[in-house]
Formats: sequence, structure tokens, C-alpha cells
Amino acid sequence: MIIDCNANLGNWPFRRTTYSDPASLLERLGRVGIARAWVTLLDAVMYKNVHAGNAPLAEMVADYPQLTPVATINPTWPAWEKDLAECAGPLGFRGVRVNPNYHGWALGDAALGELLTAAGDLGLFVEVTVRMTDERHHHPLVMVPPVDLTPLPAAAAAHPSVNIVVANVKNGEAAALARPGDLAPSVYFEMSHIESVNGVKTTADAVGVERVLFGTHAPYYYPEAAHLKVFTESELSPAKIAAISHENAERLLG
Repeated sequence: MIIDCNANLGNWPFRRTTYSDPASLLERLGRVGIARAWVTLLDAVMYKNVHAGNAPLAEMVADYPQLTPVATINPTWPAWEKDLAECAGPLGFRGVRVNPNYHGWALGDAALGELLTAAGDLGLFVEVTVRMTDERHHHPLVMVPPVDLTPLPAAAAAHPSVNIVVANVKNGEAAALARPGDLAPSVYFEMSHIESVNGVKTTADAVGVERVLFGTHAPYYYPEAAHLKVFTESELSPAKIAAISHENAERLLG
């Protein structure tokens, strides 16, 4: 089985997307054997009040148990704690995504610690999305730099019970974060943006295979690309492929 830990529904303002509704997404993922997926709403990133996208996302996936919804939260927005509680309660989310670079805050700000504390109390994991797409593909009038991950190890160490997923991370960024060797075991890396020949194996060797999650970033990226990286070119053992493709995700969700 394969679990996609980084898929999306909805639309992105700077690129036309297809298979962006639940049925179409599952059909396309199924072509490469992906049975389950964690999904966020692309539209919500660009909303002034990102929580406005969470109820529609919950409604979209209500009839699709294969899809695990991940909310979008901005911990600098007024009354965001109430929004987070609604996501964990009535809306039934298992985790939340943050996009600091799109919402005007940094991981060194107090907002991250406050979010991790609140998420931990509610049993939610937190996904930190480094970028929404490669910086070379940005609209020239909307150039958004990647998130600076430097403060993340300290924040993870201070909140060891909260699982943190670093999504859309590149090879060097993941390796640099884990290089000191004292990164909290609750930090995971999603691999959709890991490039270079045998890049997934190289990254798994650098950060530990138990930290790597399979992800496609569909429909923005083709699911076939992620599948190729892990199952064709990675030179990983069957046990390590199983860990990346589904076992690590299942452990993260408990």
C-alpha cells in the first residue's frame, strides 16, 4: 500500500490544475497504486482568512474515507485558537498545515511555539510547508521565498510530543536540518520536492529512513514522478520502501 502524505484539492491561482476534486484525484493516484492520501485545499493558502477553506475541505472529503483532510491555519490570525479547536473537533481533521512565507511570519516567531502547544493539546500534527512550488516557477509579481527552517529543531525539541511534517522540502534543506544529529524523532520529511538521481535514498540515508514520508504534491506535480523516485530509481531495500510508502505515515497518525 502507498499513502500519499502531500496531496491537494482545489485550485492554485497561478496554474491550471486537473484531477483536483476527490474522485478525480483518487483515480489518478490509483494509477500508481496510491490507496490513501492526506489532502489540503490549495485555495486556502491565498485566502485572507485561511480558515474559510477548512469547512469546504471537510465537506469535500466527507464521502471519501481514503482521504485524510489537513486543515490550513494561520497562527497570527485573530482567534486562530478557536479555528484550530473547530478543526480538531467538529471538522474532524488529523493535522494542520502552515505556510509562514505566504502569511507573513517566521518559524523563529512566538507563533510557532504557540501553535505547537495548541496542536499538541488537541492531538494534531503540524505540517510546515517550505514552498508551494519551485521558486523558478513563481509568477514574477508574486515571488515568495522558501521558509527558513533554521529555528525548527529548537521548536521541535521544546514540543517533543507533537509530530511535525516538513513538506515540499529539498534534499539539502532536509540534510542540513538533521545534520547536528539531535533532531527530535517527531520531525518527518515529505519527499515530493526531493530531486537528483537516487535523491530519496540519499536523503533517507542523511535524515533516517524512519523520517521520510511518501508524497506527490498532486495535482500540482504528477503522481508518477514521486512513484518513480521511490520505486524505480531509489535503490532502496523493500523494507525501506515499505517504511517510506506507508509505515512511517501510519506510525505518525498512531
